Amino acid sequence: MSALKQILSKKTDKELLFYINNIDKHTDEAVQLALAELQLRNVELPETITSDITGKLNVRTIQTLQGKEEVWTENIDEYLEAPECYTKTAVYAFSILFSVLLGAYMLAVNCKATGRRMWPVALFGVLYTLSLPFVLGIIKLDGIGFGYVANSVVTLVMYELFWNSELKRDFKYRAKPILVPLIIGIIIAIFILIRIVILKNK
Repeated sequence: MSALKQILSKKTDKELLFYINNIDKHTDEAVQLALAELQLRNVELPETITSDITGKLNVRTIQTLQGKEEVWTENIDEYLEAPECYTKTAVYAFSILFSVLLGAYMLAVNCKATGRRMWPVALFGVLYTLSLPFVLGIIKLDGIGFGYVANSVVTLVMYELFWNSELKRDFKYRAKPILVPLIIGIIIAIFILIRIVILKNK
């Protein structure tokens, strides 16, 4: 018997009920063990108590993982089965701040998660990234300033072509953590800074 289970077994029914009625004040394990102890004692509980508590614990887990106070939880089972995708805001931010190629990668991951082909959006990102230096060389504009403007416009077009055009506006998905693209973005930023320093020293 675990130490926590042994402690809970010595508590009164009223004390155990406090655990399951105040989930936000206790750990998942403590709540589940308190419920199990009450059921073992044949304490009268609502018929749906087990599913209700499981649902509330799932909601808390989702809120913790996403770092949000409110998330889509109208149907917890539907939520947990929904595809995990990078949010529109994340795709826009990474495309504009770092590279459209990075945004294309994130959008390609979204396409894969929703059962669609990855290569069209990936190819779009590669072609744009390769063509941008040539365009800048021809029109002879400020690379950084024009790059941000171009990235903003192209990202809007890319998102409309490869996401909004194929999925409903109210399509539901879980927010995917941005750690991987953040690391890639930082690496890209470092390479860009190194390149700028090298060019200035020539």
